[in-house]
Amino acid sequence: MSRKKTNERLKELKQQVWQRRKKRIKLVFIFAVAAVVIFAAVNAKRLLTSFFWNIKTFGIRDVRITPYGARPLITGLMEIETGKSLLFLDIDALRTQIMRIREIENCTVRKIYPATVEINAIFRKPWVMLEKGTNIVFVDRNGKILDAPDNAENLIRASGINTDAGGIIGEDAWKLEVLKEIEKCYNSNNLQRYFNLDNIRIIKPTQIILNESAGLRKIITVSEDLAVRFEQLRAVIEECKKNEMEWEYIDLRFEHPYVKHSESKANTVK
Repeated sequence: MSRKKTNERLKELKQQVWQRRKKRIKLVFIFAVAAVVIFAAVNAKRLLTSFFWNIKTFGIRDVRITPYGARPLITGLMEIETGKSLLFLDIDALRTQIMRIREIENCTVRKIYPATVEINAIFRKPWVMLEKGTNIVFVDRNGKILDAPDNAENLIRASGINTDAGGIIGEDAWKLEVLKEIEKCYNSNNLQRYFNLDNIRIIKPTQIILNESAGLRKIITVSEDLAVRFEQLRAVIEECKKNEMEWEYIDLRFEHPYVKHSESKANTVK
């Protein structure tokens, strides 16, 4: 073999060795880049969180709570969040915690950048005073038990409805709906002009008694078709007024309401 061929062969072998070495270097480089990318992807959230968490600009400094009366109830929750980054405040979780406060019916939570939280709360309001023997509890329109209000004398009283520690029990929930419908029908027919509704006694679906504050007159009805029955009631009372006849009670459980007049004359109004 000539020297020229030998040199060419050696050169070829060196190139092959170099090509293999380049492939190995390329693979090592690719693996290194991949490792860096994977590390960055895995730790990006933690690194970014750590970075933004420590930016003082977004640290919660101002908490606006309305109405004023809600501040003592909510301030304790917000003390935990004060100083933390507004960027990472979970307003849905905070609202859920606020909604667990018995006195609050609804609320909104809003971020105002860079460092303010705004909370608007709606208080539950006592609606009906429930009587059971000598015990009295106050409930809102959702049947939740509340503390006694300052103007308890202005509330309608109701009886025949059972409660537990949280409010009206499930099996009596229908009675709450009956109370709402009675109030609606009473107001829409403007019956305040003729009858001062003071007490509602729910004995059973087919026997609901509405008593006037003076205790001299009452109305008996059922839970079904209250809108129609109250329209009949208005017609009956207006007829009594037109004829200058006082009444003691009106029974709406029949197709034609039964009226007992003060002079002990019983009539069926047709």
